[in-house]
Amino acid sequence: MNSASLDTPAPPTVPVARRSRMVVAGVLAYVVLAATALWTDHPALAALAVFVLVAAVLSSALRRHSAGAWCTLAASAVLIAWLGVRGAGWLLLDAVPIIVNLALCVLFARTLGAGRTPLIARFIAILEGPARLHDARIARYAHQLTFAWALVLGAQAALLAFIVLAMRHGLLALLGIAAPRLVAPAWIAYLHVGSYLVVGAFLVLEYAWRRWHLRHVEHAPLPAFLLALVQCWPALLQSLGDDARDSARSAP
Repeated sequence: MNSASLDTPAPPTVPVARRSRMVVAGVLAYVVLAATALWTDHPALAALAVFVLVAAVLSSALRRHSAGAWCTLAASAVLIAWLGVRGAGWLLLDAVPIIVNLALCVLFARTLGAGRTPLIARFIAILEGPARLHDARIARYAHQLTFAWALVLGAQAALLAFIVLAMRHGLLALLGIAAPRLVAPAWIAYLHVGSYLVVGAFLVLEYAWRRWHLRHVEHAPLPAFLLALVQCWPALLQSLGDDARDSARSAP
């Protein structure tokens, strides 16, 4: 993939960029609160971290005064407070990596349907222009890589769900159901750190494989590629949002 084309990803509209910054700020606040909760063993902070994350995800709709978003936030607040009072704040925090992996799995998988553009192909079109996908090998690789990401993220979501079920303070323990108990410290580290490192490792390994597999095209250095990837996320989300609105309009 041409390094020159990665220098100027298609700029998103200002509202989309602003929404992205708000989400990033909320995610950073969540990370700080979650790390503090784990470090201090404070379940109330764990519950607060999850609430901040929910508010960050809904921030765009909340700013538009969406009744659905405000109802969702209110319902989330009640549920989080209810579980927090019962000492289940950790369960909420442990569920976040599962939800993240599952949501990303769905995001990749839903673009593999007939008549849809695979998510990786969207990245390529935004980063390097639609003409790049005229190369049949690149178009085929984009489809295969979208499927691979969906598979990896789905498998990890299933594994994380099993861990949350079986940990000493997990869902089965909360319900009073006997289950194999995993040693908490190691598995908590995998839940909240290792699972994200797996995603990062897959990204780097895929980049190395791609440089060899698609060696007939020029590739940007890894740092430049990662920077361009981050910069194009708002434009990608705008593209997915436009597709969702188009689908809603065309639905009978």
